Amino acid sequence: MQTGLIVEALTVGIGNSGPRLLHEVSFRLGQGERKALVGRSGSGKSLIAASLMRLLRPPLMVRGGNVLLDEVDLFQLDQTAMRDQRGAGIFLLFQSPGSALNPCARVRAQIVRVAVRRHGRQAEQRSEEALAAVGLAEAAGQYPFELSGGMRQRVLIAMAMVLEPRVLIADEPTTGLDPLTQQEVLAGIDALLSRTGASLLFISHDLRAAGVLCRDAIVLEQGVIVAEGAWDRLPRAGVGAAAILNAARSVDQ
Repeated sequence: MQTGLIVEALTVGIGNSGPRLLHEVSFRLGQGERKALVGRSGSGKSLIAASLMRLLRPPLMVRGGNVLLDEVDLFQLDQTAMRDQRGAGIFLLFQSPGSALNPCARVRAQIVRVAVRRHGRQAEQRSEEALAAVGLAEAAGQYPFELSGGMRQRVLIAMAMVLEPRVLIADEPTTGLDPLTQQEVLAGIDALLSRTGASLLFISHDLRAAGVLCRDAIVLEQGVIVAEGAWDRLPRAGVGAAAILNAARSVDQ
């Protein structure tokens, strides 16, 4: 049995005859493996995340390809079976975490509600452990609107901890955060991966953040994968990959 996430020739476009936005994208994410998905803004990174989760909205549509999670083709599942895969199978950390949280429920209650699905009577204990692991034990009684953006992101990380997904997709999770808060979020993701053994697809245009968690990267340019491999090999993989890496270095200087 091949474990992990396998994406084969994923093609996405606008309607049946409109422009193609993703062009036969293929990559593999083995069990426990961490890879960054990087590229310019508008290259299609978040579109890949939405496609894998089957969250595309019309007129966007998948025109071809397969997505296999532990040999289960997610594109062949009915809506009920796909909902079961979201969270426990493949978990998405959104760029805007507030949109994934109930503003009228306290943090602890939201984590426990999720944990019950996985741990039953141990839900409260597992929830407390997850909140402590991401440094939010003292914020458990607060509402999401009382928390900062970085803290809300760590609430989602705690949710993922109790669900123990096989694959975590982090879609620009540090965008708009100050350096200290970025560090806290990245540390939370690392703790999640260490506790659960999940694979990671870290989507970002920030190569510094991506490099903290991932030794390997996939470079996307205009909906096409132009390079894949260890960071130090990417500059030799082609003009597109080299341009992105050089631009990132110039920002650091």
